[in-house]
Amino acid sequence: VNYYVDYNLLTILWRVIHFLLGKIKFETSNLIVPPDPVVASAGDDIILPCHLSPQSSAVAMDIRWFKEGDFTNSLYLYKSRTGEEGGGYKGRVSLFTRELERGNLSLLLKNVKVSDRGRYKCQASHLDWIQEPAVVLQVTKQGSVPRISMRKHHRVFIQLSCSSENWFPEPDMLWTDSSGKEITSAETERPKQKEGGVLYSITSNTRIGMDQLGGVTCVVMSKDRGTKMESASLFQFFPQILNLDSGLDFDLAILTPGYCYSFFQLSSVIAFFNGYSFVKHVFLSVDVTLDPDTAHPKLTVSDDKKCVKFGDLRKERGTEKRFEEKQCVLGMEGYDIGTHYWEVDLGEKSQWSVGVAQDPENRNNTPMIPENGYWSIRLENGVLKTVDRSSIVLPIELKPGKLGVLVDYEEGKIVFFNVEKKCHIHSFLGRFDKTLYPFFGPLIDCTEELKISPIPQAEK
Repeated sequence: VNYYVDYNLLTILWRVIHFLLGKIKFETSNLIVPPDPVVASAGDDIILPCHLSPQSSAVAMDIRWFKEGDFTNSLYLYKSRTGEEGGGYKGRVSLFTRELERGNLSLLLKNVKVSDRGRYKCQASHLDWIQEPAVVLQVTKQGSVPRISMRKHHRVFIQLSCSSENWFPEPDMLWTDSSGKEITSAETERPKQKEGGVLYSITSNTRIGMDQLGGVTCVVMSKDRGTKMESASLFQFFPQILNLDSGLDFDLAILTPGYCYSFFQLSSVIAFFNGYSFVKHVFLSVDVTLDPDTAHPKLTVSDDKKCVKFGDLRKERGTEKRFEEKQCVLGMEGYDIGTHYWEVDLGEKSQWSVGVAQDPENRNNTPMIPENGYWSIRLENGVLKTVDRSSIVLPIELKPGKLGVLVDYEEGKIVFFNVEKKCHIHSFLGRFDKTLYPFFGPLIDCTEELKISPIPQAEK
């Protein structure tokens, strides 16, 4: 028996079957997005998740990401297997095209802006199947370091004002005393936005008695208190300042971290760093040298004992003073009395840890935090932060090329400065009962030298 098959009829039948199979396939599929908002900080790169369930290919689909209520101005449109960025999003959005085969329709959004916040639709369609669930994007922005200024001066009290800018959403602000307790008498103004802007600024005022100045701090934070920034504590002011005429509007922002100034702006050439007064070149500087006997086996100390970097593993026998696990080295001379200052040339090194170590009994298997006698700050993976349990992230603009370290043993203070910008970076308060040593950690794979920087001799 001869069978004759009409090719055109076979083609039509195949297309019908393909259509029905595709229809059945997608009618049982759903687009899945997270039920909770995606939270990002301004400047971050984030992913708006969206995928097919059960997992199946989305290569043949039309995909459109758009902000709810603005369908025509899409962020990204994928159609006929070709993608196109929307106006205003050039270079900022893309799909993971290699993941479409696995049903991943997520959108990568780079350099998030506060104005990007809102609800976004992940729309996918094929034939007569279409879904467009919404993803909520919340954006936050950490503002500036709190800046303190003195608005009024009296023999028994001073009027202080604190301000911070460029926050989103609107922040809170408060003052704390030396015990960390909130000063309830402070008056905080409602956060304000500049005309046409979205970022908030905030100001708070308080009146402090002269006997209450020690340890007063201004704190600005997000509403949920997840993000917090503090000014430096106000220690006893230099007597000359307290004797200024009443009512003088003298800026005390130089006591807050991140405030930069010129040494030559003041006729007396006095700079106030976290309650300390420094006159030009009259630093209590010390000549720091490195102790090779304490250096980790992979650290190489220069012949003059002024530089350290990562190198080949040393094979000589270790000493009881050596750090066998932590990549660090101590200074040769320690201090158990007085005030001492030194500088470290960090240049453009991408990672380092520098600070002070209390003569450690156990140099290994010990977290290098203040509770264990280590006070330091660190640059790692582009993030400047304190090395402690809270690990405070510091403004990256404070990253020093040359770092100043000051230790006041009796007062229990360790202070870090950006020498070139004349900025206070961070201060630790503690109680010392052992000898303190300069502490240096180039961190792994840092092959550039970390150098002790010479300081000009004091002008007597």
